[in-house]
Amino acid sequence: MTVLIVGDLHLDMWTEAGRDPFAALSAAKWSGIEAVIVAGDLTNKPRVRWKYAIRHLARYIDPGRVHILPGNHDYYDFKLDGEDRLAEIATREGANFVQKAEILIGKTRFLCCTLWTDFALYGDVAASQAIAKSRMNDYRYIRNAGAGYRRIRPYETALIHADHRSWLENRLSNPHAGPTIVVTHHCPHPGLISETPGELDPIYGSDLTDLIQRHQPEEWMFGHTHLQAETVVGRTLMRNVSLGYPDQVLTGQEGQILRRGLIDLQNLE
Repeated sequence: MTVLIVGDLHLDMWTEAGRDPFAALSAAKWSGIEAVIVAGDLTNKPRVRWKYAIRHLARYIDPGRVHILPGNHDYYDFKLDGEDRLAEIATREGANFVQKAEILIGKTRFLCCTLWTDFALYGDVAASQAIAKSRMNDYRYIRNAGAGYRRIRPYETALIHADHRSWLENRLSNPHAGPTIVVTHHCPHPGLISETPGELDPIYGSDLTDLIQRHQPEEWMFGHTHLQAETVVGRTLMRNVSLGYPDQVLTGQEGQILRRGLIDLQNLE
């Protein structure tokens, strides 16, 4: 039983580029995939584009076996407090919206949430939030409808991070008779954020090493950074499963990148 986890599909951009990354996997490979978990950034402008992206995925797999958690781009030209609408779009297309959701496939449980970041990576939260507000498109293109439809602010995504982290802590503390795989959009480990540390790192990831070491899930898959990186923390495999923008992926590399997110559950169970 195989599950494909992939983040940062940005399918609207791949469509504009005239490329289909999923064609890189053979029909035989697709026939053996039990489920697809999209680890955020399916498209920008989700009210218009999500349905087309889900229909594109449906060419390869029953949408009922597609599970989508939102990344930051999935709120662009939309609202941070609009997840009920995202869930409605996914459900209408026959797919599953999995924000703060547990999925059970075979004996393996998948814990899914966006995560965001706490801006605390370098210790100066205020400075990192100021950099985020001035340099990150998240704080230009995402709105807070409940606050007069103004642009969101970094403290608001930090509050969501705290909520998602608390949810993960709670679920990981719950005993499970089988493997556990965590799937988030944002990066949970400082060693996997970037090749060269920089001032934007606190916007891309947080340091959840303590949580990981205490609970030791079998795997933690994430996206956001578009950096093909992995490490092992204790006994937990940490892996980035971003596909990335089409101009970041050479023609012919799509299959190699997608296969990074293929998990044979029989090897875990």
